[in-house]
Amino acid sequence: MIDARHPRYAHLCMGHVELYKITKIMSEPQSKKPFDKKRWREKKYSKKFKVQQWEEKRKKAVIRQYIKELKKSKVENAAAGVSTINPSPEENRGKNEKLSAYKLAQLEYERTQEAKRKKKEEYERRKAEREEALNNYKKRKIERYKKLSKKTKKGQPVMKDRIELLLEKIQSECGPSK
Repeated sequence: MIDARHPRYAHLCMGHVELYKITKIMSEPQSKKPFDKKRWREKKYSKKFKVQQWEEKRKKAVIRQYIKELKKSKVENAAAGVSTINPSPEENRGKNEKLSAYKLAQLEYERTQEAKRKKKEEYERRKAEREEALNNYKKRKIERYKKLSKKTKKGQPVMKDRIELLLEKIQSECGPSK
């Protein structure tokens, strides 16, 4: 209870004290709503309620992603200098119609499939490059082994091939000098 004689409220006159009381009462939260056990049980245990919440979250997420993509494409178009002064009637019709959640989900699915396809192609390309490099390495290794393992009639190593390999190695280290 506010008392005008209290030192904290001494600077307020009686009219202000009454006004202060009224605003204080109005600013206090209204009476607490009674606890609804049926509604609480439904939220806590009902599968239907949980599915409904999940669907709402999914719709919001899809819409949010779609808006994000639109903003990104607008920025890219502006950066590329694409003119959107007189769009065609087909584009206008597409803008006026709001996409359903199913269509948005379908678009999202197509985007993810496209991304997966690109990723797979990139993986296949890298794999082919790796295999090609490995085959080249194996061929060089076999040729080198053949040259180094040649022997004369008496069992001595053939020096001609060894010297050629050393020459190639020196030239590759120094670079092409002509």
